Amino acid sequence: MNTEWLQSFVDAANQKSLSKAANLNNISQPALSKHIRHLENDLDVILFHRTSKGIELTEAGERFYARIKPVMAELNAIRQELRTFFQDHPIAIGSLPSLATYYLPSRIKGFNFLGRPINLMIQNTSEELVRSLQEGRLDAAFIDSMYTKSSLWSCELFTEPYCAVVPLGHPFQSKKAVELADLCKEPLIVHQAPCDTRKRIIHQMESLGCKPNIVSEVAFGDFVFGAVSAGMGITISPEMMVKHVSHQQIFTLPITNFGEKRSISLVTQTREIGLKLSRFLSKFEN
Repeated sequence: MNTEWLQSFVDAANQKSLSKAANLNNISQPALSKHIRHLENDLDVILFHRTSKGIELTEAGERFYARIKPVMAELNAIRQELRTFFQDHPIAIGSLPSLATYYLPSRIKGFNFLGRPINLMIQNTSEELVRSLQEGRLDAAFIDSMYTKSSLWSCELFTEPYCAVVPLGHPFQSKKAVELADLCKEPLIVHQAPCDTRKRIIHQMESLGCKPNIVSEVAFGDFVFGAVSAGMGITISPEMMVKHVSHQQIFTLPITNFGEKRSISLVTQTREIGLKLSRFLSKFEN
């Protein structure tokens, strides 16, 4: 027994006609008759008498109709309630702090998914975002591609290098680029753990056999650049962030042998949301 059979039965009983019920359900009359037969076989009763004027409920049909009509009305009300909930419920998008600050605002401003508003959730690491997505608290997330899961739909959006951020007057000011090994000797300012960039910096330095000389840990945001500007040390940051640095007391340098670039991906629970969101974002990359 399924709801299509039940809806066909209720409509046929209301219309007292198989053809009218079929038109109401936008199916052929043979298809609707098949639904009725399946239902009769499942219940092991005859539900309708066929007459020259159409159809009439049998005694068993009358009894079944009285019981099932309010059930179908309740199911239809539930469907409508859920449609309304879906349209009013925000689409939840998760993001790393840097992406929420520099990448997403101008891009998601005009995004519309079936009329749903957007709720942006910021979390410090890609692992946290993936976990929130898997637990159903997010519909989509922008993360470091390293943390994508095969169980989720994903699409790489862009890659970017890491750069050194150094205070003015530093000996590196005469250089056009800097080696990672040279940065290992410098006092290093990083974001507080957990942090994807912090983890990558430490991994890259340790791969050279160096222990990072972390002298300060700061909260997320541009505070790290203020610390550099104050002469507290240097930092390493994704290119996206250093492009927006407005401090006059710092400068940036490419790192010639930083082992990998940062790759950013969109990940979603469903292909439908992923494709719609990625197509919308692609308009900004042309």
